[in-house]
Amino acid sequence: MSNNEIIENEVEYVEQAGGDNSPSGLGLFVDKIKSWLNTQNKTLVYGISAIIVALLGYIGYQFLYQMPREKEASSAIYKTQELFDMDSFRMVLVDAPKLADKFSGTKGGNLAAYYAGASYLYTGDYKKAVEFLDKVSFNDQVMQYQVIGLLGDAQVENKDLDAGLKSYLKAAKSAENEFSTIWFYKKAARVHEKKNEWKEALEIYENLKKEYSENDGVQDIEKYITRAKAKIDQY
Repeated sequence: MSNNEIIENEVEYVEQAGGDNSPSGLGLFVDKIKSWLNTQNKTLVYGISAIIVALLGYIGYQFLYQMPREKEASSAIYKTQELFDMDSFRMVLVDAPKLADKFSGTKGGNLAAYYAGASYLYTGDYKKAVEFLDKVSFNDQVMQYQVIGLLGDAQVENKDLDAGLKSYLKAAKSAENEFSTIWFYKKAARVHEKKNEWKEALEIYENLKKEYSENDGVQDIEKYITRAKAKIDQY
């Protein structure tokens, strides 16, 4: 016998024992117990049903919709990928933007957006480059910071210096190797120079000299430090 059946039997016993002479408070107490039982049962049934429906919906979405789309996208971008690897950027732009839109939400669509954004950047359409690169998201850390850096290039070329600076700093902090970190910090410093923020640029250059003195990437850092100091009359 289940717990609910036991409780219901106990409730029925209390009702019978109370009879016509039972006080009204006892009757109300019994009604509250019954109401609570009904509520709990319905909530449990609805809760389990909702979980099952959500689970079946997720499985159906993954196996009947998303997986076939992933496979189709992977096949569809093969030619575009080859063209990109050969630096045929104008040819890439024939199909890549359409594939990025058509397969949005898939790995293939993400790659197509990357190919489109990078190709727009390399062919001088910086506004379109920003539009597509801003959609790209890679789990791979190397590709992740490379995309952020390319986005920064497109933003700076598109005269959005604040956004470009933010992207360069983000790329520098997420880069996996010192060379890339130095590269993007230098780009960030040059944006500060364009904004006539020489103090901020100098801070970056001096920090690079301090933190990465043994790296070949800072061999020329002294000339940037000298120029920045001259701009803010530190000599």
